[in-house]
Amino acid sequence: MMDPEIRVELASDPRLLCTLRAMVRTYVGLQGFPPDRVEEVVLAVDEACTNAIRHSYGGRRDARIEVSFRALPDRIEIILEDDGVPALRERLAPRELRPPEGESITPGGLGVQIMYRVFDEVDFEPGEREGNRVTMRLRRPASPRDDAADRMR
Repeated sequence: MMDPEIRVELASDPRLLCTLRAMVRTYVGLQGFPPDRVEEVVLAVDEACTNAIRHSYGGRRDARIEVSFRALPDRIEIILEDDGVPALRERLAPRELRPPEGESITPGGLGVQIMYRVFDEVDFEPGEREGNRVTMRLRRPASPRDDAADRMR
């Protein structure tokens, strides 16, 4: 496995997520993704971090979250790791997102589904006794040059 281009460690304090969102926005934008796609990625990574803070660490603000970024020729990968309580596997399965009806809107449960909707691949690896790792992969968009080359073939 290749080393990441960027590795950031931050405290599990929700106040720090604005800084991480700015970093994700800049990094993904520089990888050639359109602005609307960049914002979706920012939201999904924010949800992953919020899940770590809320569920893995029970709201603790003094724990560690590590986020790594790696650019490959065909995709980018964003990896989030924590040392908290392992996630329950049944809560990590993809499921159909349905529009909420009336007063059925309740907090929680959508973060994982947003990750599945935004990224092409999402791998959750809860630890045996502690920690979680989520790897999110997104294929690079076709460049205008690639589209022109395909039309000429």
